[in-house]
Amino acid sequence: MPSTPSSAETPSPRRLSRGVVVALVVVSLALPIGLLALILRSHDSSTAGGVGKGAVATPAKARIGSVAPDFTLPGLDGKPVTLSALRGRAVVLTFFASWCHPCEQDMPILERAQDDDGPRVAVVGINYRDFPDDTRAFVRRLGVTFPTLVEDSTDNPVAARYDVHAMPDTLFIDARGVVRERLFGQTSRHDLESALNALLRA
Repeated sequence: MPSTPSSAETPSPRRLSRGVVVALVVVSLALPIGLLALILRSHDSSTAGGVGKGAVATPAKARIGSVAPDFTLPGLDGKPVTLSALRGRAVVLTFFASWCHPCEQDMPILERAQDDDGPRVAVVGINYRDFPDDTRAFVRRLGVTFPTLVEDSTDNPVAARYDVHAMPDTLFIDARGVVRERLFGQTSRHDLESALNALLRA
């Protein structure tokens, strides 16, 4: 009659080596990290959809050295203006209001800049916390002919993206759509010409 194996003869489970355990841990951590990276890359490519080859996705906030946040706003004449549609020309973007006295001094200077450098420079104004009728009377009185765009008097999402808090506030954007300079407060002709010359050289 065959004898029953003693406990010393019973085979024990094979113990995994330390190297195998470490490898399993590394693989278990790498798989979810790799999956997360793939998801994020897919998300980035989808949110950048519609951006042309070699272009940069528009950021949430305006920063010097970064692409200016894109927007579309209606003009006082009812025609919408889209910032990115002006690519290829330098853009002087000014935020103004009819109740802003320094703006009253700035607007004629900007009008002259548009007249002198129109083929190369587009001047665009956006009203800030102002009523359309007041804005219309203001630009008509000053003889402004460059596009003046209208935001709601209580909700200014474009101004918020450009971090506008005081008037006037003027940004200089190059032909590639990158913010190059920003002038806060009243603009002298000398300051404007210096900023414009630097912008056109960029």
